[in-house]
Amino acid sequence: MKLVKILLLISFCSAQLAKDINDPFFNKETNFTKKSIYKQYLSQALPGYLFFGPYSFMYGVSLGGSAISRGDSPLKANTLWLSTPLLAGLLVHLASKDLINNTLAKPTNEDYSSTFYYNIYFVSPDISSIQNISFKALDSSWDAKIDEVPSGFDYPTLGFRTGFMTERYGIDYEMSLIEHHTSEKKIIYEYNSPETGIVPLEQKIPSHFYMLHSMYIGVNTYYVLPNFFITPYLGIGGGVLLNSVQSEYPGPADLAREDGSLALDEMGLSYGAHAFLGFRHVKENLFYYLEIRPTIHKFELESGSIENKSRDKFDLELIQFQVGIGQNIFK
Repeated sequence: MKLVKILLLISFCSAQLAKDINDPFFNKETNFTKKSIYKQYLSQALPGYLFFGPYSFMYGVSLGGSAISRGDSPLKANTLWLSTPLLAGLLVHLASKDLINNTLAKPTNEDYSSTFYYNIYFVSPDISSIQNISFKALDSSWDAKIDEVPSGFDYPTLGFRTGFMTERYGIDYEMSLIEHHTSEKKIIYEYNSPETGIVPLEQKIPSHFYMLHSMYIGVNTYYVLPNFFITPYLGIGGGVLLNSVQSEYPGPADLAREDGSLALDEMGLSYGAHAFLGFRHVKENLFYYLEIRPTIHKFELESGSIENKSRDKFDLELIQFQVGIGQNIFK
């Protein structure tokens, strides 16, 4: 139900963004500024991504889950998952390309401001681990905790940003695809029940025990520091996560692998936040950049077989190294 609500909300926001396009007075403006054209650009570019992005993400998750059920490798499943929203994004871009180009080609008044309007495409490898892991039986008969489980990725985070930057600050919208999985490791978790009390148990977590997929939609704001050959800046960001958790194992309390089936397949909404230190090398109409990002993504799901059903919570903590290229949208 939460997922349906967020999709309805995204669709509503998309409609609101697109509303100005159908306004009969919208295109009667004769003196355009870059700011007004950029608003038109957002109203034409973002609705398609906001509407089709989550749907294509969910379809990709379904394709990846089917691949796991057929006995295919996690790498193949992740490839199917990633390619689906990327293909949808490409189709949205091609469908709206002419309309957007016509908007950006409108004549503008002389603009002597230093505002730089941009699009960014980026890749973001990271160092990550799953932290603060807790499990609580739905019938409250037991609970368990794990401090940390190492994680890795088959594909680095890929994403898109659009926004503007002045001499002192910047704001942009971000949309990205994120994939991680647990790494093989022996762990100690604290099992607690009225009958046993707290008991430390050793357990071996297999590789890809959890397969985590997320679509992130958020906003960044940053302050530009004094320039010295490169442009440094500091910022924060946050947004909504559409999370998927899949596994061939029912859950931490059920480590019997179910070959040829997807024993755990949960999807839900959460949130993520990050801070970042960035460096940009700005040329006339484009820039290259690197950002170092301490990041936290929240997960919550139900796992386990009927007799061991539990509510699970954990944080995916990352140090992201985002690199990309930004281009002036008016060139």
